[in-house]
Amino acid sequence: MPSFLSAVSALRAAAEPTRLRMLALLARAELTVGEIGEVIGQSQPRVSRHLKLLCDAGLLDRFREQLWVYYRAPASGEARDTVWQLLALVDEEDDVLRRDRRKMEEVIAERGRRAADQLADDEEPLKTTSDLVDATVVEELASEPIGALLDVGTGSGHILKLLGAKATRAVGVDLSSEALKVARTKVHGAGLSHCELQRGDMYDLPFAAPLFDTVVAERVLAEAERPLAALAEIARTLKHGGRAVIIEDFDSLIAASPANPIATLREWFGKVGLEVSRVRPVDTEAGHLLVAIGRRVARSTAAA
Repeated sequence: MPSFLSAVSALRAAAEPTRLRMLALLARAELTVGEIGEVIGQSQPRVSRHLKLLCDAGLLDRFREQLWVYYRAPASGEARDTVWQLLALVDEEDDVLRRDRRKMEEVIAERGRRAADQLADDEEPLKTTSDLVDATVVEELASEPIGALLDVGTGSGHILKLLGAKATRAVGVDLSSEALKVARTKVHGAGLSHCELQRGDMYDLPFAAPLFDTVVAERVLAEAERPLAALAEIARTLKHGGRAVIIEDFDSLIAASPANPIATLREWFGKVGLEVSRVRPVDTEAGHLLVAIGRRVARSTAAA
């Protein structure tokens, strides 16, 4: 529960029509200043002043992604609770808020279309998967809560859409800003407002401590220059006892190592302190995949 002064600060910041509208929007999605201005019909300088007051009161998070700065309501913790307590005072079906949501959906959809076109121009297609692989992942993770979820190399945000609703917190990381724009469109368009999208390098994930109960990486290791280093970072972000789910293409693993692909995954897991609990082959129309589940049982060892 916030302190007396924190509560007063939050109430003062939110007690203005435009700022309350912005808070309602940013509890559902991550938006830039320009996008917020487009939704609520105000200039960027005015929007920026409102955002500063909300950030100063601890009601919004601000983060930079290359040339863009995004804002969102905190995805977890006391600040998130405060935001939702404030928004609970307002009917979410109010005409003003409904119009804002419709406009926001249009803005996000257009952002996603532009990003998808840019990815196509750059010849960097997003990963696709199959219902069979999805079902396998869901089945393998069904034995215990997903908890805090990290999706490394999130691409279009497919894994976040698949698992995010069952996670207490969900973060997708990708190096491509255009891919993240597509992911935001799909994930937040699906109502998964607690999912966060961050630009980050899988060799240097933007988390200082083991924060996650479940980490998924879909087809990022076999084609990586340093797969062990990337897997060591994944292991580092896992809490003790946390699970890593690695989805890899069988043929890509053969190209990466002369050993049997299943043996390769087991070797990689062992070197970074992950104990393999299961490796399942999954044959799809698009190819042969392996779904490997490992658990962090010891402090991971950094790999070069």
